[in-house]
Amino acid sequence: MSKEALFKSVFATTLGVAALLCGALIYFGYQAYTNPSQVYGSWIEINAPGYRTEVLTLSDQGVFRNHRLISTSFEYDGKNIKIETGKGRSVYALAGTENSPQLKRIQPASPIQRFIKQGFEDTVDSESAAETRRSAITSHFDQN
Repeated sequence: MSKEALFKSVFATTLGVAALLCGALIYFGYQAYTNPSQVYGSWIEINAPGYRTEVLTLSDQGVFRNHRLISTSFEYDGKNIKIETGKGRSVYALAGTENSPQLKRIQPASPIQRFIKQGFEDTVDSESAAETRRSAITSHFDQN
């Protein structure tokens, strides 16, 4: 076997191994990105009255709303969570940041619902818009 043929075969083998490694990295990276365990946990509704705050819990056992099972599974594609229940389909989009993970319900669109992952509640302003307006009006009239 000549040196040129040996070089070509080593080069082709190295290139093939590199392509396989790149493919494996992409595949396993995508699997980690779409792994539903990234969204497991309890999600607490933001800006809802205390007596009507919903808690959405996602786990390998299913989806629970206020500790009641509403679905035995959900789909997660890395950006959206799709939950199929007896009342229809709900879709939640990941929102917020890594330091303040949030979910925003996009289907059905009304009423608007946002959730914060349990443990990160202190990263959002817990006052609702009505409370903020009430506080602003009160402080305005207290100045006079």
